[in-house]
Formats: sequence, structure tokens, C-alpha cells
Amino acid sequence: MNSVQLLGNLARDAELRFTQSGKAVATFTVAATNTYVDSTTNETKEQTAFINCVAWGKTGEAVGNCKKGERLFVNGRIQTRSYEDNNGQKKYVTEVVADFVGRKLDGEFDSSSNFDNFDTTNQDENIPF
Repeated sequence: MNSVQLLGNLARDAELRFTQSGKAVATFTVAATNTYVDSTTNETKEQTAFINCVAWGKTGEAVGNCKKGERLFVNGRIQTRSYEDNNGQKKYVTEVVADFVGRKLDGEFDSSSNFDNFDTTNQDENIPF
């Protein structure tokens, strides 16, 4: 299964562009921080990863309005693609292709998310695990 979930802040403003056919595509970088304890000094430290992401269509349009520093939840998959640069050298790009992006607004995640669609009314449902 190829699945990624990120929670972090936008490292820079999202860039929104449109393909020749008019489809929206947004590129953005999420700074996701992990906390760990250094085994030699017993100090708590942080490590931040800057993860390149891309979102297409309506998701891309929504992300295009996001600004540096905003907190985002990104759900998607990892993709590696290649291209040739101007010098003819092959370059590889690894990025997260987002299929859902939630944005935190005033202490709550954006109400346009689909979290409310999960119905918990049927408590008698048989769960196979």
C-alpha cells in the first residue's frame, strides 16, 4: 500500500498553476517535525523534513489559497518521476501526490473536509478484525 499522511506547516506559499487544458495544479512544501530523545545526551530534539507535495484539480485550487506557515493535514501517495534537464541529464523527483488536504482554521480543521461523513450511529456493526 502506498499511503502517506503528513501534518505540518507550509514552508512557503503554495504555487497554483493551470495546465494547457485548464486543470489546476498546486505545488507546495510541508515542513513536518518529529521529536525524539537523543540516546547519548538524553535531550529532546526535533528533526524537520521538508516534503514536496502536489495537488490536482479542486484540491489544487483549494491549496493554492494557502500561505506560508499555515498548518495542513495532507493525505496522499508517494510518487517518483523523472525528466531530462536542459543539459540532457536525467533528474528524479519524489513528491507526495495529495488527494486530500485539510487546513486548520481558528483551532478547527476546515469544515470542507469529509470527517463528518463517517457515521458512527451503527454500534452493532460487525468489525472483521
